Amino acid sequence: MNKNCQQFYKRLRTLFPSIGFAEGKFLRDIKMQLRDYSIENPNAEYEDVVKFFGNPEDVYVDYIRVQGREEVYQKFHFREIIKRLIYVAVFILCIACSITFYFLRKSYLAFEDITPKDIQTTIERGEYHIDENE
Repeated sequence: MNKNCQQFYKRLRTLFPSIGFAEGKFLRDIKMQLRDYSIENPNAEYEDVVKFFGNPEDVYVDYIRVQGREEVYQKFHFREIIKRLIYVAVFILCIACSITFYFLRKSYLAFEDITPKDIQTTIERGEYHIDENE
C-alpha cells in the first residue's frame, strides 16, 4: 500500500472511538480495498484516493448511517458503562488492598510488641538461667 493510501486509512481509523467486531471488519475491508487500489494505481496522490473513496469523514458518516445511529450509540454507551464498571472495580480493589495492608501492619506491630526483644542466657556448671529484658 502506498503512503497516501496508508494516510487515508490512518485518518479513517482515528475517527472510530473504539473498534468492535463490526468496526474491525469494516476497516479490514477498507484496508483491502485500499491495497487493491494502490496496486492498480501505484503513483496515486492523496487527492486521487479521496476522489475514489471519498473523504474519511464521509466514509465514517456513511458507516454510521448504514449501521444505524441508535445501534452505534448503544454499542458505544455499553462500552462506556463497562469502562466505568472497571474503574469502580479497580478503585474498590485499591481500597480493599489498603485496608488489608493497614490491618496486617497493625497486627504485625502488635505481635512485635509482645515478643521479647533481648534474651540473656547465663550458664553455670551445667545449668542455665534465662533472664528476659523487655
